[in-house]
Amino acid sequence: MFGLDNLIDMLFDSAMESINRNERIIQVLKRLKLDPDHPPADFTGVYQYALVEYGVGKPRPALAIFRQKEIQDLFREALERNNPSILLKNGEAFLADSPLQADLQASNVDVRREFYEFAAIFIEVAKRTRTPAEILAEQKLESLHRQLGGLQERLNRLPTIEGLRTEMARLSAQSPLALPGGAEPETFSAEQCKAFALAQQMRGWFETLGFRFETHEVWQDDYFEWIINIPVRRGRYDRILVRGIDGEAGLSAVEDLKQAVATHRTDEGWLVTARRISRAARDEVEKAENEGLGCYTLDELLDQDADFNSYLTWLETEIQQRGIDQKYVPLACLKEEIDPDTQQRLGVSRYGDRDGWIDGYIDLWLDDPAKEHISVLGEFGTGKTWFALHYAWKALQRYREAQRRGLERPRLPLVIPLRDYAKAVSVESLFSEFFFRKHEIPIPGYSAFEQLNRMGKLLLIFDGFDEMAARVDRQEMINNFWELAKVVVPGAKVILTCRTEHFPDAKEGRALLNAELQASTRDLTGETPQFEVLELEKFNDEQIRQVLAHQAQPATVAQIMGNPQLLDLARRPVLTELILEALPDIEAGKPVDMSRVYLYAVRHKMERDIKAERTFTSMADKLYFMCELSWEMLSTDRMSINYREFPDRIRKLFGPAVQEEKDLDHWHYDMMGQTMLIRNADGDYTPAHRSLLEFFVAYKFAAELGILAPEFHTAMQLLKSQTSLPNNAIDNFTWSSFFRFRTIKAKSEFVSSNVEKFESESIEKLCRTVGKKPFSRAVIELLVPLLEKCTETELKLLEVIKQTCSLQVEEVQYLGGNV
Repeated sequence: MFGLDNLIDMLFDSAMESINRNERIIQVLKRLKLDPDHPPADFTGVYQYALVEYGVGKPRPALAIFRQKEIQDLFREALERNNPSILLKNGEAFLADSPLQADLQASNVDVRREFYEFAAIFIEVAKRTRTPAEILAEQKLESLHRQLGGLQERLNRLPTIEGLRTEMARLSAQSPLALPGGAEPETFSAEQCKAFALAQQMRGWFETLGFRFETHEVWQDDYFEWIINIPVRRGRYDRILVRGIDGEAGLSAVEDLKQAVATHRTDEGWLVTARRISRAARDEVEKAENEGLGCYTLDELLDQDADFNSYLTWLETEIQQRGIDQKYVPLACLKEEIDPDTQQRLGVSRYGDRDGWIDGYIDLWLDDPAKEHISVLGEFGTGKTWFALHYAWKALQRYREAQRRGLERPRLPLVIPLRDYAKAVSVESLFSEFFFRKHEIPIPGYSAFEQLNRMGKLLLIFDGFDEMAARVDRQEMINNFWELAKVVVPGAKVILTCRTEHFPDAKEGRALLNAELQASTRDLTGETPQFEVLELEKFNDEQIRQVLAHQAQPATVAQIMGNPQLLDLARRPVLTELILEALPDIEAGKPVDMSRVYLYAVRHKMERDIKAERTFTSMADKLYFMCELSWEMLSTDRMSINYREFPDRIRKLFGPAVQEEKDLDHWHYDMMGQTMLIRNADGDYTPAHRSLLEFFVAYKFAAELGILAPEFHTAMQLLKSQTSLPNNAIDNFTWSSFFRFRTIKAKSEFVSSNVEKFESESIEKLCRTVGKKPFSRAVIELLVPLLEKCTETELKLLEVIKQTCSLQVEEVQYLGGNV
């Protein structure tokens, strides 16, 4: 059955519901004197039949949508032009302005969903009115329906008719198969099956682009042929004769195409094959007398309207600038084996060097047509983003090589950093931003992406699920996951990376990523996708040695490898570079933990800037700026800031010190260039790693609570050598009042003052910062080492909790729980 078991399994759960619904439909149709087995061929009958199928069990406001003349005219045009994409392009725009909107909203009717559901039913009804002899593809599809018998209703539950067509073509292309023909079984050759698959993919693509098909259609053993109309300007179009063949396109095929173009007097002729074109055939169509002829593989045909070269160039540059192509060290991963009945863990599979690391497992998954989605989890700093880009690099190399040699191309890797699209309200808006603004990829629209995804042309890599908006809200987390799951359709392959600690516990994380938490699947069509979950391991000793060898001399590597504390910290790849930066402090015998490594590294970076006279502001100013900016980013789920926004942030934080425009300019460029931020081509600044944000936020929280250990004041030179205060300065500064006082007195005469520590901020302010959202595990791990370990710290924290008792819940937010 050429892999149809997967399709059958996917649809099995919905069979009984579909059968019951069809029985109700048949009863209604008979009452209306419509034949359930032979839908009428005229538009009125087709529309009425579709309305009945759709309407069983629907509320009256939903039915009212499709009783409007304007909507019916839209469907009539789509039917007459054999172009379903008209519905998707124009339907939502019309409904948005409909006078019914208020009634529909009041009745809680999801207009978009209802419109797409009716459109799918209408297309299927219209499709069933065509005669079996019309085209070979639909003959075979209808024969297959009869063979499957009771699965007809299940097939109708696929997301779209185009999706069904593409899935059947994908399955049929995998190996030689037997398809019934007419009443008697008929066995087709592998070549005929592959030609059928090619035809289905081409038709789906042309329909997506809005091309109209003329009635001319030819099906022979060695080729198929259509005539399509391509709009060129208002009221004008080109007629293209398209001939598809399986196998190599040679000179004889070009000559046959030339004759067919002359016979049918079309403007152009396209010869399309799945894979191979002879050099002689390519040279022939390049001749001046053959100007109207084209010879393409399917991939080259897609390139005409979906050119990803600008994106691929960006991806190549991004990977090389980060050094991933040279410095990446392979990662191991774990996969839990779960009993499907009890949901208890049976064991764990580990994929290390003998299995080709996680790369080897992903390669196997990519080659498995039954699996569509895989989630890669890991603690912060364990290399998820580097792995995502590394695997994209491997896929890109394979893609470039196939493109260069004219081979059938593997999936094109699309890396989508979710931190850049945290505010996207839907997967459609996310990809619209990605394609049209971020990378300016010239594809006709979102529907073209959907079709390419169904055709198995893309590898989607979503990096950083934990960096999407509202990540601490359980329901929003589920909603975000299922929004992304909309792209997991038959033919798709999707990789998602996420922090392990993003989920409250391992069981809930596994449940969500295995698609078991369906609390928000109201917008999900079709069956649950096939999901898998992997978890990255931290580095072992040999991997640490490899990473350090890329960045340090052998003596330094040996020193770190011989220090148990440093070795434990270096198991997170993100910390290896910071350890090297902090090495002078470590060699001086200073204490070592994760927060101190961040502290030493940040301080050394800033000190180098100051000594090299590349900085205008003090270390204290830089620290304050980074703490406040980091808090803004984490609290608003916005992981970047454009260079145009820097002046506003600087005025807000350092207003009195930057009254003159020249001072603002100095501070502006200093803060952009000397605060451990990195810039992309659009002028957006982000931290080198998310964990840096969490360190600066942890520092800010410890200071605001008044429990920051004094050694961290001195280490950052906050309250000593770089800070001068007037003689009458008060000693009990809070974090915010200290920097506000400095900027107000920025141009005054100062002498030294002894400020040993910060006092706690007011309870109202703490509610707006420390209490705004629950602490993440990463922030806690970085915050605890920053605290002063004494009874006074405990008393301060208890006092904060005590003060929350007199406030309303909406005022306190998460302050008490965090403290």
